[in-house]
Amino acid sequence: MIDFKYHLISIVAIFFALAAGIALGSGPLQAQLSERLVEQSDSDRLGEQQARDQLDSANARLDFADAFAGTTSQAVVGSALDGRTVSLVVLPGADPGAVRAMRDEVAAADGLVVSTVTLTEELLDPANRQLAEGLAQRILDGRGSDSADGAVSYQLLGAALSRSFLTGKDGATERDNTANGIEAALDEAGLIVVDGVATRRAQLALVVAGDPVDDAPDGQADVAAEIVSALDSGSAGAVVAGPAASADGGVVAAVRETEAAEGVSSVDALDLAAGRVVTVLALAEQARGGVGQYGMSDAAGAAAPTPTRQ
Repeated sequence: MIDFKYHLISIVAIFFALAAGIALGSGPLQAQLSERLVEQSDSDRLGEQQARDQLDSANARLDFADAFAGTTSQAVVGSALDGRTVSLVVLPGADPGAVRAMRDEVAAADGLVVSTVTLTEELLDPANRQLAEGLAQRILDGRGSDSADGAVSYQLLGAALSRSFLTGKDGATERDNTANGIEAALDEAGLIVVDGVATRRAQLALVVAGDPVDDAPDGQADVAAEIVSALDSGSAGAVVAGPAASADGGVVAAVRETEAAEGVSSVDALDLAAGRVVTVLALAEQARGGVGQYGMSDAAGAAAPTPTRQ
């Protein structure tokens, strides 16, 4: 049987061990630990400052490039659009500032914006596909839209938009009763909003997109790509342009990943002054019968079209 003396010795040994640990922790070991923590904190602060400096430097370069592009855009673009008319087609989420900037860029390139049409979320919601297709069939019935031949689903809506707001290279530009009737029907259905009065049917379509939206209905970008393709078929050319993010899961990406890219040009740098210049050059290239995918992403075939001599 273990006696009381043995228990007492064990307890005293435990207290000595605890005391020794506390002494070491508050002495040499604590000093080493504190020194290492200070060194790590200094290193973290230095790394953070270096990252901040690199970001500031990158932003400064970007600001310079943007300012340079804005200053020299007229010299690069010249009169690239040469009197051609343009319809601005605005998608949900597009930056109003980008829409205004492109209106100015078109004017500076000797073009003329004759209509600004905003497509609503209801139009681009895949859940409304049957409703939208049925409406498009009714309003196009007997109204002579070449771009509607063989069209299905949202291509029919694109054909209806084309008949109302666009025309081919040598087509009539006057807004007739058919064009006005289609606009009225789409507006009444809550599918489009027209800014002011569309004065003429345009030769070219410039579709302005925004960043992809997390809560957007699945398939919305694909619906927009179908419509854009039909706009191209019913006009002298179409360009879809959006910010960098639109090339990753947005409308620009959807166009590039489908057959629409065979006829529709795209630009994924609309949030930069240089990107807006590229967009005008892409419109001019479309008017000449060309097509290309431009911008900063890996999916872009080139940074910009090759400018032609004015």
